[in-house]
Amino acid sequence: MVDSDSRALRENGFVRLPALATGDTLARLRRAVGRLEELARDRTASTGDFVLEAPGIGGWSAWQQGAGALTGVLRSAERIHVHVPEFDAVQGALGLAEGPVARAVGAPGTLVNAFLWAKPPVVGSAKPWHQDMAFAPPGFGTEEHGIVTIWVALEPATPRNGCLEFIPGSHLLGLFPHTGDRERLPGEPPLERAVEPHVADEDLPRAAAPVAVPLEAGSAVMFDGMVLHRSAPNTTAAEPRTAVSFVYKVPLPSWTRREPAAARR
Repeated sequence: MVDSDSRALRENGFVRLPALATGDTLARLRRAVGRLEELARDRTASTGDFVLEAPGIGGWSAWQQGAGALTGVLRSAERIHVHVPEFDAVQGALGLAEGPVARAVGAPGTLVNAFLWAKPPVVGSAKPWHQDMAFAPPGFGTEEHGIVTIWVALEPATPRNGCLEFIPGSHLLGLFPHTGDRERLPGEPPLERAVEPHVADEDLPRAAAPVAVPLEAGSAVMFDGMVLHRSAPNTTAAEPRTAVSFVYKVPLPSWTRREPAAARR
């Protein structure tokens, strides 16, 4: 990553990484996703690591409400590097922690999670505006650490099928208030009506317009854990949007604002 890319991450909160995974590397990631899909093939309900898509209300809400889902149709999965170790092998072979992440923040990152983000045609649901650091687990140490994510498109990601969108510079404004329901813990009863945690429209900053980041297959976007981002639903009839992301714990970036962002109208 050249100096201009590092500067773009610091100033905007995100930067494209073109052609990050090509040839055999891209094929390895796609095969690994196929193994995840096999693990989910007979699932009829979401769990903590595997969230199935549900028409109309979306996979996350259906999971929290205990509503019906589409058998085996994944919306997302986490800890994919544990379920399918090939993901860990690929990110290690690409040198993401010591390469792009280290050049961006000045020190290598430590892989803390990896995700599948599937958005099937027609039923692929939206992800609302949010900041990843709002969901840091207990004990993460947000005063000492931040996160940097590398999100790799395995198929073309477009505005039509739900590519990521970012609000440039929002990572410099602190943590915004998130509204909605927390994810229910194992054993807790289903919610009657679940609202996925998000930043409400009236609290979004107005200084910069959202920017869509379409990606070719194998290209990626790297972003700071404080930047506001979302993805629209997949409105296409036959264009799946499948991606994997690798999340790295890093020393707290020098640009991170610790105090909460003021609500902006």
